[in-house]
Amino acid sequence: MKKTGLLMLAVLMFVIAGCSSVSGGVDESAIETKIVSEPTDAVAGTPLKLTATVEGIEQMEDARIDFDIREETEKELPILITAEEKSEKQFEVTHTFTKPGKYWIYIHIYSGEDIHIIKRNEFQVK
Repeated sequence: MKKTGLLMLAVLMFVIAGCSSVSGGVDESAIETKIVSEPTDAVAGTPLKLTATVEGIEQMEDARIDFDIREETEKELPILITAEEKSEKQFEVTHTFTKPGKYWIYIHIYSGEDIHIIKRNEFQVK
């Protein structure tokens, strides 16, 4: 009986640790991403420069950022693009949206060996 109790406690601790909002000592709820496009009005068929600004995280010197672009319906596979660092905490990709509509852009933030944070942004294409 004692072993079962210890096993249940170990499983519970694992679940609680896995559901935490802290990734590698970083508070995910404090991190915000903002995406702007150039040109400002996103038009289908026109190449856009998308810039993500990441706020609320201090350790960014070794960060890698991926843009994960999905149609609102998510009927098609997402497009994953690794961004180039434009300046401190700003990361940039170029992408051409093939059709108008609402898109979800997930920003994947990787830093060090133990941090992977995902932030979702809504993006409208005319």
